[in-house]
Amino acid sequence: MQQVLRLAGLVLVMVTAMGSMSRASAGQSNGDVIIVPQPVSSVVDLAARDLQYYVERATGVRMPILPEGSDVPTSATRRIYLGATRAALEAGLDPARLSRDAYSIRKSGDVVYLVGADGKGGPIDGGLRTPVGTLFAVYDVLDNDLGVRWLWPGKSGEFVPKQATLQIRDRDETVVPRFRFSGLRTERPEEILWMRRMRMHGADGMEYGHSFGDWGKKYFAEHPDWFEMDKKGERHPDKSMCVSNPGFQKQIVENWWAEQQKHPGSRSILNICENDGPGACCCPNCLAWDGPEPPWPRPTPYDTVHNVAQRYARFSMAVLKLAREHDPNVEVVGYAYSNIIFDPSGVALDRNVIMGYVPDVFFPRTAEMHEWVHRQWMGWVNAGGSLFMRPNYLLHGYCMPVNWTRQLADDFQFFETHGMIGTDFDSLTGMWSTMGQSLYVLGRLHVNPKAPVDDILNEYYSAFGPAANSVKAYWEYWERYSQEHLDVFRDGLWFYVRYPEQVAKRFPLESFGPAEKIMEEAERATVGNSDAAARVVFLKTGLQHAKLCVEASLAFSQAGTDTVKRKAAVEKLLAFRKTMTDPMVVNQSDGDVSCKGRETNLEWPE
Repeated sequence: MQQVLRLAGLVLVMVTAMGSMSRASAGQSNGDVIIVPQPVSSVVDLAARDLQYYVERATGVRMPILPEGSDVPTSATRRIYLGATRAALEAGLDPARLSRDAYSIRKSGDVVYLVGADGKGGPIDGGLRTPVGTLFAVYDVLDNDLGVRWLWPGKSGEFVPKQATLQIRDRDETVVPRFRFSGLRTERPEEILWMRRMRMHGADGMEYGHSFGDWGKKYFAEHPDWFEMDKKGERHPDKSMCVSNPGFQKQIVENWWAEQQKHPGSRSILNICENDGPGACCCPNCLAWDGPEPPWPRPTPYDTVHNVAQRYARFSMAVLKLAREHDPNVEVVGYAYSNIIFDPSGVALDRNVIMGYVPDVFFPRTAEMHEWVHRQWMGWVNAGGSLFMRPNYLLHGYCMPVNWTRQLADDFQFFETHGMIGTDFDSLTGMWSTMGQSLYVLGRLHVNPKAPVDDILNEYYSAFGPAANSVKAYWEYWERYSQEHLDVFRDGLWFYVRYPEQVAKRFPLESFGPAEKIMEEAERATVGNSDAAARVVFLKTGLQHAKLCVEASLAFSQAGTDTVKRKAAVEKLLAFRKTMTDPMVVNQSDGDVSCKGRETNLEWPE
């Protein structure tokens, strides 16, 4: 059989509740057995258990999981080999020949091989760092051959259509990740597992982020000229850097190379991301590196800032040139962030300059704002650099029923078509009942970036069974609502931190009435269908919670400084949260991006 190479959009614990690998007697099997290598890795262990679990959910048949070399029941008519088994190697499928997170699927007759490039770490507890090719091969089969869908993390988000048997089509193909790295930032294990099922993954050596936060303590006393100069000529150790300074550039490279020597053979990645804020040095040399001011109008928050994109493009190339004296293959990573976002026209970049594109133009957008974001991206692409998507979009919206799915998907597909090498979303806030449609579409685009958005949406709606049309109407209502009220959704860069403060302005109580009626229709449609009914309740609970948050915000603002009234303002909301048993409805953790994290910023009582 001719072998096919396929590119897939693979991407930056509540594992299947099966415990460790379980075995079933031959009488429980329809003739299929899962065979794993010995010793079995954590990646293959999870792959085997998930395959066993979902096939049983779909068909009612529990496949045995057997270590390679053990006796296979005489009733076994099909063998499914996972990972680096001897049988796979003898068949010419060597995972050592696969690139990171890639996998091969070969099925012919009564033998199936699912073989991937796997790492030694855990598939969940290490975030997305561990390569999990074999796990991706299993999710490919569950997705494309069994029709399993993961609408959101946890049992209530699992859609497993009933099948008579597991039918795996004949194929011989190797699937290579579409992106170099991809993911959404979270530490919640359930969400990391969901990302794995959407084929999201890490990349060797890709460590980056705001990088000069401790330089003031280390270097300011001796080298104040490395730090931001304000308009009065004064230097500051805790703001941005004087990136045109050759001594500063040299020190960056010396520090990187000293660290690189401790890890021989590792990929050379040099992090030069500016501190968290605008590039604002006003020294003559930095200003001389700047390009012209981009034309107006510009969207908020870029309407009043000074363009330093050319400055930081030149800085990236200067550091790259110095670093190549040590390693010609080095890559430098920076952020096109804050006032660095603009088209850096006039500066030529090397492909080894990697920029994380951070367009803080939040949704919903006007058509003009949307086009502006894409135009800046193309400026960096045309300059010659490599770009990945590093937005803050998902931080926005609090726990409100936001729907900007189509604009988010259009961003993703535009960037993917025009050179995107990876994704890193900050952050996955975990509001699955109120942001879930957008998150599902985003996840599925990581699996197949070219998929029509309407096809993905129909996948999502169909999982609600007889309530599919009502759920579609529900989300379309919120999409129309946001587009019809763009004037109240135009926010500054840091507005999301204090979103609960003015949530009633964006979602007045009367806005919930039409949505509540649609949810009532959905509930009536699912009578007698427990799975679909549970999913509708999931959405309805999020809607109820959102409305209570608006009520609490109004009462809290009216309470003033009266501590008794403040406590009473949130009492009903906090009582409702205690009744919420599914942790995926909204994020009730203590994290910064949770409901509590946003409310603590406003001193809401706990």
